[in-house]
Order: sequence, then C-alpha cells, then structure tokens
Amino acid sequence: MADSYRIDLERGTGGLVTVLRVAGELDISARDDLSGAIGAALSRGGVVVDLAEVTFLDSEALGALIDGYNAARQRRAEFRAINAGGVVERVLTVSGAMELFGS
Repeated sequence: MADSYRIDLERGTGGLVTVLRVAGELDISARDDLSGAIGAALSRGGVVVDLAEVTFLDSEALGALIDGYNAARQRRAEFRAINAGGVVERVLTVSGAMELFGS
C-alpha cells in the first residue's frame, strides 16, 4: 500500500457488511489495493466504502469502485459508497456513480 492512501477494513455492526474506511489520494496506484479490499469484503457479505477522508479520486480508482459495485450486484450483496465530499463528490456525481452507489 502506498503512502498516499490508506484502506482500513472494519466489520460493521450486525456483521452483515464490512466498512472500508479509505483515506488520501486514490489514483492508479491505489486501484489494485482498493479492488483487493473490496473483493475481500465482498467475500464476507456487503460492503460500505466510507470516502470521508478521500481527497482525490481518479478514473482508475473510480473503476475499482464500479467493478466492486458490479461484483456486489452479481452476489446480490449490498454495496454503498458514503460520505464523499469536495472533488470526490464531484467525480461521483459527474460520472453518474453517485446514483449507483446509493450515496
């Protein structure tokens, strides 16, 4: 994992979802780690990605989120991205991903 971002997994209350608390700049270098964390979380159930501390989101990281969303749909599992703000919220809104992720 790079120094420019952090991904922490936390079991949600009730044990039905895993919360990924993501921080920092999510760019091409974060894609594989983000995809891996989402995949690991999906193996245990639903996923909520908390973007409150994300300061940058590029198309590669957005792609990882969309891939995670699609994987969750195939498993009929929950997938949400929450607490996006600033430029991250703008990227999600402009791309249409905000509607997919139930933000």
